[in-house]
Amino acid sequence: MPSNELPVLAQGYVLRKLEAPYVYNIPEDQLYELDDEAFGFLKKCNGRNPLAKLLENAGMDSREFLEYLLNEGIISIQKGARKIKVRESPIPSLRYLLLNITDKCNLACRHCYLGSPGNTNIDLHVFQKAVSQFEDMGGLKLMVSGGEPLLHPEFRALMEILPSYELRVVLLSNGTLIDKKAAKKLSCFVHEVQVSIDGINSHDLLRGKGSFDKAMHGISNLIDAGVPVSIATMVHKYNAEEFDGMQKLFSDLEVASWSVDVPCVTGELAGNKDFILNMKDAALLLKYGSGAGGHESSGDYTCGSHLCAVSPDGTVSKCGFFAGEPVGDAADLRSAWAEICKKYLWTLDKLDCRDCKVLHDCRGGCRFRARQYKGIFAPDPVLCHVNGVTEFL
Repeated sequence: MPSNELPVLAQGYVLRKLEAPYVYNIPEDQLYELDDEAFGFLKKCNGRNPLAKLLENAGMDSREFLEYLLNEGIISIQKGARKIKVRESPIPSLRYLLLNITDKCNLACRHCYLGSPGNTNIDLHVFQKAVSQFEDMGGLKLMVSGGEPLLHPEFRALMEILPSYELRVVLLSNGTLIDKKAAKKLSCFVHEVQVSIDGINSHDLLRGKGSFDKAMHGISNLIDAGVPVSIATMVHKYNAEEFDGMQKLFSDLEVASWSVDVPCVTGELAGNKDFILNMKDAALLLKYGSGAGGHESSGDYTCGSHLCAVSPDGTVSKCGFFAGEPVGDAADLRSAWAEICKKYLWTLDKLDCRDCKVLHDCRGGCRFRARQYKGIFAPDPVLCHVNGVTEFL
């Protein structure tokens, strides 16, 4: 690269100051940690500063570093300039926002943690306020969910708000309403659609007759429209023998990822306990999943140290399971996040299983499931079975 070239941070990449400096690839959902020197260099890659001057000021070895940036596609050489704005997060950083825009749903799933469908829809102003604050707080990934989000009466208007923000947008859907037209429209607004598939033959037992075929058609329409698809599966008694079949199906579809979890016994599942698989057997099936999703943590914190949720009424909580215990309002997301960190985020040394050898790997598991088991500081029994730890059960 000639020294008089003007490097530009590539489109789709943004700079974030979280617990450390990062550059985030929005389309590929990749987060690169940087040292201060590299971060300072990228902040000036705005298409106005000659390469030679940037390298001189940074005191960096140009060849290896530039080759890396170019090979990864983090910088490019192009005409024009780009305004680079660094978003800085509070600590712990708020990286993921679950935005439940409606509690309406066209299905009545027997394991839904939200309970029976309702009729509350988020206000457009509240939606935009939440998204704007989330970006300003250094957010990375916005997960738009429900209910079934496509049933929000102003769904298109909500989606049209999103392209002006530098965030990864993932739509969480049951897939049954995504025809070819809807898939094409979604391709303009989202980076990924996560569809819930809870079995092959058993999917309809949980979600209603014909729902599997409709969801699979929705997935096909998304793929045809060029929208990356991921799958979410909840373990239950009747799909326990179908995971190999699902693995082949999802592999053939080349889905982006497959998350597998064990549902908490709350909401509709509390009245449909015949679907519950015992924890020991359910834990064995978590090996099929991949990726931590929004519930990942860092440092010495328990599950979900970078996530919060907004309900359709605009209230903010730790996650969807804690929606009944709001800590604030989306009108002031920063204050709500501070309350979550104070009241619902704990360090690992507070847990009953603080001496467990795998604690830094599992983080104690789901706090809601732990509370249902023995208390908020108890271990998550599912994760104990996953890791072969029984001394704390």
